[in-house]
Amino acid sequence: MLNVALIGIGNIGLLFDTNKSDYNTAYSHIKAIYLHKNLNLKYVVDIDTKYKKLIKDFFPNVKFYTNYKKLIPKTDIDILTIATPTATHFSILNSFQDNKNIKIFFIEKPLFQLKSQYKILPKNITDKIVINYPRRFDDAIKNIKKNIKNTKIEKIVINYCKGLKNNGSHLIDMINLIFDKPKIIEKKILATSDKFDDNDLTYDIFVKIKYQNKIIPLYFISHNHTKYNLIKLEIYTQKQKIEYDNSSSSINYFNIINHPTFPTYKIFDTKANYCDKVNGALHILNAYKHIINVINKNIKIISSYKDEIANMKFYYTLTKDSK
Repeated sequence: MLNVALIGIGNIGLLFDTNKSDYNTAYSHIKAIYLHKNLNLKYVVDIDTKYKKLIKDFFPNVKFYTNYKKLIPKTDIDILTIATPTATHFSILNSFQDNKNIKIFFIEKPLFQLKSQYKILPKNITDKIVINYPRRFDDAIKNIKKNIKNTKIEKIVINYCKGLKNNGSHLIDMINLIFDKPKIIEKKILATSDKFDDNDLTYDIFVKIKYQNKIIPLYFISHNHTKYNLIKLEIYTQKQKIEYDNSSSSINYFNIINHPTFPTYKIFDTKANYCDKVNGALHILNAYKHIINVINKNIKIISSYKDEIANMKFYYTLTKDSK
């Protein structure tokens, strides 16, 4: 049994999923911890105590604090989960640099607010970090990488909202995962949509990336989050279109066919040749399963600090000279 300490019980920490009776969903950290027989929620920290009773309904013996510094000297924490606002991550993490007992720091993305903070975090912490880019823990997402191997990519189109760093980082991470951390050859900011946050604009950007010694055009298309939520990735190849749609939790593979009326025209079939389901309801639980294997079987972290560095390098290259 591994002990977990959770700092922050907002939406992702608790409120997205408080249904104990549904064993098919884990949209919050507490629900995911509750569903895994090898995890025990030992400590919870939040400045607000109004959900203390609800947490104890999941874990009657949990110890609740309003100050995370109470956890610093604890020797019985295996996994420290940080689900607080991004601006607080660095100070919290830095406070635990002398706690040698913590095996994994599991942290919501993005890791830090400031570029400078990525350079000064102690190595004994960075080697233990797992970032919650949930799609990295889904086999259907990882299958995209296998399915495009040795295939010529024509174009990539991303639709997103709620800030390039906030929501856009999920798509940046997918690009780095699927295309092996490609180099940005060229970029141009075309426009901005209504901003999600003063420190995180939502950009329309044209990019050229290098993948398998070929230059591929990549488009980030932004949308106003007050009108609709949109996260979609489309990969156009010589043979098909691969479409990941977050709303439908699916990855559809559309073949190229001859137009039924105008056979000289090539079009994408209206029906997917293959559909791979993405189990977003259990992404966080899958992340904890991975963390358990990292601790018990010493496997490589698949959403590491180095992966986050690559994501932020991509992000800062896109936004350089944007203001």
